[in-house]
Amino acid sequence: MNRSIIPLLCSFLLLSASSASAFNITKILSQYPDYTNFNDLISKTGLASEINAKSTITLLAIPNGAIGDLTSKSNDVVKKILTTHVVLDYYDTMKLQKLKDKTTKLTTMFQESGKASNDQGFLNVTAKDNTFVFGSAVKDAQRDSRLEKSVMNQPYNISILGISQPIVTPGIDSPLAPSSAPPPKANTPKSSPPKAESPAEEEAEAPTKEDITEAPAPSKDADSPSADSPPADAQSPSSSSAEKLKISFGFFVLLASMVAAY
Repeated sequence: MNRSIIPLLCSFLLLSASSASAFNITKILSQYPDYTNFNDLISKTGLASEINAKSTITLLAIPNGAIGDLTSKSNDVVKKILTTHVVLDYYDTMKLQKLKDKTTKLTTMFQESGKASNDQGFLNVTAKDNTFVFGSAVKDAQRDSRLEKSVMNQPYNISILGISQPIVTPGIDSPLAPSSAPPPKANTPKSSPPKAESPAEEEAEAPTKEDITEAPAPSKDADSPSADSPPADAQSPSSSSAEKLKISFGFFVLLASMVAAY
């Protein structure tokens, strides 16, 4: 084989391969009147050209009747929202049916943009009883965008799936609310040395029960008079009678002397 033909053959093969994998998403969607509004939004925001640069995607298309207020938002916000509807892998209905009642996490073009935080760049698809529900992988996000139909597919480059409503990704059109931080720990006050009490304070303190000791009963002193004993100058009944008898005897002697003198 002529060696000059080899470079030409390689170029032809590369061109054929690129032509086989390339697609024009705007042209494809223009064939489906139910998605004209969706097609207009991806064109107006410049997302269509970025989708066309991919070799493998799954596009979750929103029908005209479910577009809602997307048309009233800024192009920047709309583009962020719609990039969460572009999955960087190939999924058609046959592949989804292999999930068999489980949830799978999908990577979207918004994750690739570098603007996603937390799980904003991911979707969850849940298969149950041959129904498939898409939703943001952000915690507590609503997941109620149901698969309605397969619009078209070109294995294994592009698959367009029609869903019931836009996928809501929390915080994509506004900053995510910060998670509540735990309350700061209260600083435990350092224990200060006990305050020295002044003598006045010590005297003011009432004695405790343990501090009160029973005062000893006063001992009876031999020299001190007893409470039950009479006063020292008080005479006993016997000494009083003897004294009276003595006085009576003296009076009798005096009386006898006077009689004798007469």
